[in-house]
Amino acid sequence: MLPPEIDRAARSFLRRHRGCLRWGCLAAGLSVLALVGVAAWGLLSGASQVKDWAAERFPDVRLPMAWERPLGDAALAQLRGKARFTTDRRVLDPLDRLAAPLLAAQPTSSARFTLLVTESREVNALALPGGIVVFHRGLLERARAAEEVQGVLAHEMAHVQKKHGVLGLARSIGLDLLVQQVQGGESRVLDTLVRDSGRLLDLKFSRDHERAADDGGWDLLVAARVDPRGMLDFFAGLNEGTGDGPVPAIPFLSTHPAPRERMDRLRQKAAALGPGGFRSFTADYEALKAGLAIPPDPSGRGSSAN
Repeated sequence: MLPPEIDRAARSFLRRHRGCLRWGCLAAGLSVLALVGVAAWGLLSGASQVKDWAAERFPDVRLPMAWERPLGDAALAQLRGKARFTTDRRVLDPLDRLAAPLLAAQPTSSARFTLLVTESREVNALALPGGIVVFHRGLLERARAAEEVQGVLAHEMAHVQKKHGVLGLARSIGLDLLVQQVQGGESRVLDTLVRDSGRLLDLKFSRDHERAADDGGWDLLVAARVDPRGMLDFFAGLNEGTGDGPVPAIPFLSTHPAPRERMDRLRQKAAALGPGGFRSFTADYEALKAGLAIPPDPSGRGSSAN
């Protein structure tokens, strides 16, 4: 309760300046709205930069290695709900033999990889965190030599080794990761990653990641004494035209784009190759092709290689 003299003075002031006060309140309200609008615009326009910043810094530094396999398993569980996997050893055994020299030549010998094949006729393959590499039957059928299959595998192995899937997933939900990391909720971060692991199935790698996977895969092929030009031949084959024009949309090219600059770079690497000395895997390739020619088994789970 104000003293009487202060109350009278205040009322008198309000009566004399009513108009000014009304306009002042309106101006203040408009200023607040403008500030809110600017803040909202800033958040929206800056969200992608924040996500990129978080994705580039957070996963490499703070994401525990033990989390990678749960992320891969979660994405694989979703893929199993969409595709049928083969158990036919006439397909899986030759593929394992083609993979063996690459697995043996890894810089980190303790790294384990699981190779799986779906019955999908899509020309596609994908690498999931934790060492899971999935080939679609259509890609294996399209490959024209053992070295093409091995080139794709080496490329996918490099994506796994360089954690490109984890980085891409974190990039797509980077703002959530940043907030949760700041709040110290590491278990909540893993929950968020697992919840959104399905995004790994359609992940589009950046050009930098594709170049890094090309380089890592190429080096792995050379170390395994597998002709790395098979990688170039496979990508070049996907870009070849048909009699009616360009090759129809290929999922592998959607997630692993092969622009002219990248193809030219691979051709330069091929031109710089030294003398041969590469091993032949024709018998294993022919066995794989023979297995693929057999009608698929209606049930299937997959094969493991390490």
